Amino acid sequence: MTELIITHPGSSHFDEFFALCLILAAHPDTDFTIERREPTAEEVADPATWVVDIGEDYDPAKRNYDHHQNIELSASFVLVAEALGCASSLSALPWWRFKDRIDRFGPAKVGAEIGTTELRTTYSPMEGWMLDMFAADPDPLIPIMRRFGRKALDSAQRLTDQLALWSRAKRVTINGYGILIGDTDDSEGAQEFNFRQADPAAVCITRDSRGDGWKLMRFDNAPEVNFAKLQGRPDIRFTHKTGFVAKTNERLPEAEVLELVRLALPE
Repeated sequence: MTELIITHPGSSHFDEFFALCLILAAHPDTDFTIERREPTAEEVADPATWVVDIGEDYDPAKRNYDHHQNIELSASFVLVAEALGCASSLSALPWWRFKDRIDRFGPAKVGAEIGTTELRTTYSPMEGWMLDMFAADPDPLIPIMRRFGRKALDSAQRLTDQLALWSRAKRVTINGYGILIGDTDDSEGAQEFNFRQADPAAVCITRDSRGDGWKLMRFDNAPEVNFAKLQGRPDIRFTHKTGFVAKTNERLPEAEVLELVRLALPE
């Protein structure tokens, strides 16, 4: 049996598109058809029909996920994620709150919140192209949308796991600068974890995933740290000319690698 999803006609947006991607990903063995039109009153009342971002009703029991009738409601993709039980992990993604608020309040308000009047320069041409195809004929995109939803769910779980890993990382201080030391060769999630801290660190140390040594990386909030100062040292295999990263030849003792970090700090 094929299930029906109804969403609004006209221009398509990330909100309803991603909401549908999550529905498709959460029901991998269900066939769906998508119709972009106004729902009937009977369809809004029918729990067998998904009505997303239209219908002026929010009622998960009836599979109705509109938010336009109530400014306090989150965007439809958030409402759908909550109903599917995946909002907690997805909310770890750094763009989650931004996409919710820009759908509800528009670029002027959200741009002011993050300190820019040039928010339009961040719009993705790939997203616009995909939304145009969805608006023209949604059903052929269902396999891609299902894969995109699955990718988002997997990425959210991956980030959640990495945030937990970094919460257990060792932290030391050198000259007032915090240093995170991760017993891992995967630095994914470190920047996001650090961004969320009340007292963010300046440097991250991990095992080098491409060699036998350490990877020394500065966090975005500490541009004054300059690992290019280490270039030419016999224990250094690589430094980036912009100074954001360096790698050692071997897995040096912790005291020695921390001394390298100290040399990269401002004098």
